Amino acid sequence: MGMIARADGYECQSQNPCPQADPRIFCRRFAPLTPPRARAASIALARYAKEVVMSAATVIALLIPLTAGAQQPESHRLVAESFRLTTTNVQTRIWSDLVPALLSGRKHLQAAASGANIGLTGLVYATQFNVGGRVYAVSVLNHQCANTGLENSLSCPARIAEISGSTPRLIEEVPNFVVSFQPDATGTKTNAQSRYMTIASFDPATRTLTFIDVSEGQQTTLPIRINLR
Repeated sequence: MGMIARADGYECQSQNPCPQADPRIFCRRFAPLTPPRARAASIALARYAKEVVMSAATVIALLIPLTAGAQQPESHRLVAESFRLTTTNVQTRIWSDLVPALLSGRKHLQAAASGANIGLTGLVYATQFNVGGRVYAVSVLNHQCANTGLENSLSCPARIAEISGSTPRLIEEVPNFVVSFQPDATGTKTNAQSRYMTIASFDPATRTLTFIDVSEGQQTTLPIRINLR
């Protein structure tokens, strides 16, 4: 019986190794080994690092829209385009002082060649730039142009103006602006080729316009620099 009792006691002991012990003393989880002060310092450091990361992220988030919104350098080809001399448009406003002479010349051609299809139109080589909400136009007028001695190249009057309101504000006037264009089979200046053309470029860092002449595919920087003010 004693053997049975000991066996029963052993079985009970193996199922509950501390049946009489207070579970709060012998069966609780071990406390962290990190001292309280070190643990507090670690938490403070982690919080500081988190704040630094969040501050850096906030600064980057603020800078990204500014960088994305900054204007980039851009270049445009001067496009040959006709405009009606008898209506109000951007070109007649820019060249308003010369419109009467242009009209007189076209009417003279109409009278001299009554069978020809000659309209009351002018021709410009032009482009525009949008700078900070302002529109700046480059306009080279095909009127009283001179030959430069180069193939498909003319020297014509040009104006750079800010388009605002009914009267453009003149920025710069260039009396002898070199422009290159290759005519098609009918003698009309065409934008369908790239061997002869003039390119205008805007640099937002300096707010300046510069120009490149392209003749036979070769580029030459023109000695013209316009400050947009």
